[in-house]
Amino acid sequence: MTVLVQPASKSVPPEALADLLWSTDPKLNGYIFGKMDVLLKIIGTEWPAQLGLYSFKHAFTAMHRGKVAGLLIGQTEEEYAANFDFSVDHQANALGEDEARHLKSALHWMDRLFPAPRQNSYYILEFAVNPDMQGTGIASQLFAIATKRALAGGCNQICLDVAANNEAVSFYEHIGFSVEIESRVPVLDDEHGIGMHLHMVLEIGQSD
Repeated sequence: MTVLVQPASKSVPPEALADLLWSTDPKLNGYIFGKMDVLLKIIGTEWPAQLGLYSFKHAFTAMHRGKVAGLLIGQTEEEYAANFDFSVDHQANALGEDEARHLKSALHWMDRLFPAPRQNSYYILEFAVNPDMQGTGIASQLFAIATKRALAGGCNQICLDVAANNEAVSFYEHIGFSVEIESRVPVLDDEHGIGMHLHMVLEIGQSD
């Protein structure tokens, strides 16, 4: 089986990315975006851009027979801060009034559920592997290339957030990640079924 893992191309169809990303945390994505069409609109706007949380500039893809088998979107802490501000300012332009209002309301709780990345961290915003391709080594290849990007950016830690009940947790632990923070927002859990999330870290370099 030949899989090509490389920096992403902006020509990748947004539909393929939206389907893959939605599957990583359906309850959370359903709460934030309301429906996949909203996520698709955002990706369609940001993916080909130079800035934004979903910009191809910060992504790696695993391609198999011309299709996206895996995706990793990661940014240094400084890049993440700048891209977050860009996305907040521009996502409303891609959405209808009601969709933008819903997104703004949902994002109100995200800084409670997801801790801010530490300084000199490389933050993995999105990580997904096609279910049919799991167990083939794609995940390890994506993390290897992302680690090189992180080290080149002067980072000494990789971090990510994941639902505590996600099967991927065991994979992250297997490759050396540990749980730094456990977060639960009662209103999200009680009203929307969005339970505990883990902020996991992997040390990749020495602090100054």
